[in-house]
Amino acid sequence: MNLLHSISKTRHFNEDESVFQIGQPATHIFQVITGEVHLSRHSGEGQRVLLFRAYAGDYFAEASLNSSTYHCTAVAKTLSSIRLFNADEVRLLLQENSEFAMAWISRLSTELRRQRASVERLNLKPAADRVIHYLLTEGQPMGEVELTGTLSELSEILGMSRETLYRTLAQMQKSGSIERIGNKLRIIQG
Repeated sequence: MNLLHSISKTRHFNEDESVFQIGQPATHIFQVITGEVHLSRHSGEGQRVLLFRAYAGDYFAEASLNSSTYHCTAVAKTLSSIRLFNADEVRLLLQENSEFAMAWISRLSTELRRQRASVERLNLKPAADRVIHYLLTEGQPMGEVELTGTLSELSEILGMSRETLYRTLAQMQKSGSIERIGNKLRIIQG
């Protein structure tokens, strides 16, 4: 993806600053360098619906490569540095450079797998099942994850309150089903 970075420019966004608004011309795709960006829409009743949280390393608005306008709004939730990639230049790279196109397909395939696992996980009812699912799908083959964010961020990823996550982790540690050492969570093989 170095080729992609060579055509990027970096911009800094303040907390709560809009990256783009729904309906604006879709001119760029983006990658978070530092910070956090939320993509959202509003329901028919006017409630905000969070579609995606982008953290350091995450790309967003990739669908703009096939659209004339953005279909959601993106807002920096913290002070954020973001790479901007001109959509026309990315499309040209995809057409003219098969190695880049294959790397892009691989990256999108990985993201698709992560999103499918996330949907599957959110459909699990018991909180402990969500934790185990997360460790198995996002971690090392034996179910170990090194957390890069806070437990509060993990609770958002798992679709549960912080309190529920803290209580669940404590119960799972007490029962011996998981182990927590520093910022690592690991399934204990029985």
